[in-house]
Amino acid sequence: MLESIETIMVAGKEISVFLPTSYSQTPGRKFPILLMLTPGLKAQEAIGKLHVEGELPEMIVAEVLASEAHADPVDPIAIMAGLAERFRLLDSPSARWIGGTGHAGLAAFRTLLDHPDLFGAACCLSTSFEGVEGAPPPHSPMLLHLEERESLTAGNRIYFDYGTIGLDECYEPYHRDLGAILRGRGWKDGDDFQIHRHTGGSQEITSWQQRIRPALHWLARR
Repeated sequence: MLESIETIMVAGKEISVFLPTSYSQTPGRKFPILLMLTPGLKAQEAIGKLHVEGELPEMIVAEVLASEAHADPVDPIAIMAGLAERFRLLDSPSARWIGGTGHAGLAAFRTLLDHPDLFGAACCLSTSFEGVEGAPPPHSPMLLHLEERESLTAGNRIYFDYGTIGLDECYEPYHRDLGAILRGRGWKDGDDFQIHRHTGGSQEITSWQQRIRPALHWLARR
């Protein structure tokens, strides 16, 4: 259950912060957090239901609100640092999740890989592995980067999905190559990562709203 919503500026971005009911009732308690780089997915509602079902503890949810197309790019590390100064957050990476959709999903994945000391889990829906260049799978900048990395940190948890309608329909080859790369680095399907093909899914906010709960449920059970 939510107690309040705050809208604040952090690292030059407008952020909506959803606080759980017990946040003000337990002033010494620290909370896990989900930083969503895509707004409007109703992640706070999904987490609330999973908490009632005993799958998740109460969590703070912070959403980066939409900005102008040519605004400065989002800096998740600076945003998390700003949130940690203002709110009572658990320090462990396992208690700090990040998520997003499309290109924001790619940013969430990259942030997790580059900063495993800050984030322990990621939820990436309709991840745009083709990048802004529109590169085909063999030339995807992110997939090539993964192949060239000397190592991938063990212990992270990452959920990916893609749909079957519209642009999402083109994402299957990227995710197939992604799975092959991760397996080649010793990551295990269903344990370290999950790639889900969501029949009927598309790059629409209503579709992502339906898919956020299964994603968080998988992360919660890891």
